[in-house]
Amino acid sequence: MSYDLFENIEYQNLENLFNICKKDSNFIDGVRIEYLKKNQFFLESLNFLIDINLINITKNSVSILSKPNIDFSTSLFTNLSKNTEYALSLKSYLSNFINQNSSFSFKPNPLYNNLTSNLRNFLISSNKITYENEEYIISDNKLLDLFKNKEFSPEQLQNVLENRNKIGLEAEKLVVKYEIEKIKSLNQGLKIDHVALRDVSAGYDIKSYEIDGVNYKEIFIEVKAVPVSNYKFHLSMQENQIANKYLDRYYLYLLPVDHSNPEKFDYDKLLRINNVNKSILQNKKDWIIEEDGFVISKKI
Repeated sequence: MSYDLFENIEYQNLENLFNICKKDSNFIDGVRIEYLKKNQFFLESLNFLIDINLINITKNSVSILSKPNIDFSTSLFTNLSKNTEYALSLKSYLSNFINQNSSFSFKPNPLYNNLTSNLRNFLISSNKITYENEEYIISDNKLLDLFKNKEFSPEQLQNVLENRNKIGLEAEKLVVKYEIEKIKSLNQGLKIDHVALRDVSAGYDIKSYEIDGVNYKEIFIEVKAVPVSNYKFHLSMQENQIANKYLDRYYLYLLPVDHSNPEKFDYDKLLRINNVNKSILQNKKDWIIEEDGFVISKKI
């Protein structure tokens, strides 16, 4: 499960965005302008509501998918309980709470508290848990009814993994499309190779080209579909080894996911980074490197 699903997700932002969509459901640009007058994290909130099937966007039109006459909080947590990936994280976290004198509470150790901070903060902002005397306490026991007794089949878990892989593959295909257009202007005899379609052990996804003086040189591209808020990604040991092998010819393409975009990504916010060791791993001014050395996010 991933607690990062809830990064920069605050209940009030979600409710405000949802209400604005209800009032101005035809124009996403108008929704954005109205939302940003008083709220933060527009894309994160929008993608969250799309991901859990509370709203939908077709071209520039927003539609509300929740049932009428049901309050936002109920719709929000009901939909979260129906989404395997989100529900897994919530069940895992809530299973730590123990009934003590008719109150469910939990005192996490610092490491776990840090790991789950995004989800914890979301639940606090939703008034579902409170913090008292160094413990977290469930404020709404209906939350436990929704999640603690849920069971997840192997097929459901497999679907979560397949959906993640699908997003990654779609990101690769979009980069391939743009690389094909790029090299057409360089030399129409050059061919892009989508290596990951036949070899997942290569340590990169795409072989392309760039101009080097008067010559063309091969470049090796690893594509990561990332959240727009912090560009967090996992760099595998193999990818790091290949990055060190090719240095300036190895590129990370960090492509932000945007479900409101017909292509599902925001290519205008693509980060194209080479010499990974120098640009990222040794650059702690701009990047956060987690303890294992391979989970990396951009400082905001």
